[in-house]
This record gives sequence, C-alpha cells and structure tokens, in this order.
Amino acid sequence: MTLDTGKITDAALDLLREEGLDGVTFRKLTARLNVKAPAIYWRFAGKQELLEAMAEAILATRLAGLGPHDGREPWQDWFTDLLHRLRQAMLDYPDGARVVTGARPQGTPTLGLLAEHALSAAVTAGLDLADAAARVFTALHFTYGRAIEEQDSTGASIMDDTARAEFAAQFPTVARVLRHSTEKSVTARDAFDAGLQLILR
Repeated sequence: MTLDTGKITDAALDLLREEGLDGVTFRKLTARLNVKAPAIYWRFAGKQELLEAMAEAILATRLAGLGPHDGREPWQDWFTDLLHRLRQAMLDYPDGARVVTGARPQGTPTLGLLAEHALSAAVTAGLDLADAAARVFTALHFTYGRAIEEQDSTGASIMDDTARAEFAAQFPTVARVLRHSTEKSVTARDAFDAGLQLILR
C-alpha cells in the first residue's frame, strides 16, 4: 500500500468517528494502517500536523471550493450561511469542533480563507477594518464555542421530574427560557442563528 497523507488522514478520521479525539493516537493509527511509526512521521512531523490535516478534511465536506463574496447578497447573509456550514461540518464528526478549533490557519487553509473572505466582504461593504474584524472574529469564535458546547453537553438537559422541579426552583428564569424553547420547538440551529444575527446585524 502506498501510504500518502490522504490515506493517513482518512484512517485518523475513521478513528475519530469511532472513538472521538482521545482515540486518535499514533499507536492506534499505525495498528490500523499496519505500518511502523516512521511511515507516519515521514508524512506528519507530529500530531498537530495530523490534526490540521484532519481539520481541513472535515471542513472540506461542507466548505469545499470556498471563494470570496460575489456581492449578490448582503455580506452578513453570505457569511451567516458559511458559519452554518462550518458549524455543521464540525458537528458531523465526534469532537469535530475540538479538532477544528485547535487548528492553525497556516496548516488549515480553509480556516484562513474563511476569515480572509469574510473580512474582505465586510470592508468592501463599508465597515472599517476594526469593526469588520470585531464582527467576523466574534462570529467565528461564537461558532466554535457553540459547536464545542453542543458536542460536550449532550444529555445535560435530560432531567427527571424531580430534578426539573429542583432546577426550576433554583433557576426560575432559566427554566422559563427552556420551557419557552421547548414549547416553540426552538432547535439548536435556531438558537445558533439567533446568536449570529445579534453579532452580525
């Protein structure tokens, strides 16, 4: 088997799907690929480089061919769509958000392009650079944090009647918000979108 970066990355993503980020180790990767460690280190100098290749592959599932804003719609709408796609790409893999947020833009070109094109679109629309940067990076960090919270907090809202009553007594306003969200069928995507609108508009 010719062992290239793509095969190694695919095997690492398989481990990520099966065991989460903590299960992605060079030891397990060499066993899966039936190779010795130097075969992997020949392609990746260390785990950071491997994680960045994984992040780029994760992002490519939803953001392949990312290009600049073409001006046919408001830049906020265009950027909002990209951020929804970014969130979904991270949620497609267990711990996908942890993989992507730990990546450096120079090792994960799609991350760099996302910020570059968004900043350029905001400046072209008339924002000064500081305002554009505040909106773009706040929206990006909100997206990362939201995805991490969604992946790390699964099951946190499941309570029996006794626990729910105790929670409502201790945090009545929070409980009202949760009841309202349930009654109105507010999804995680809806809540994410509402946050983006606050930041970008």
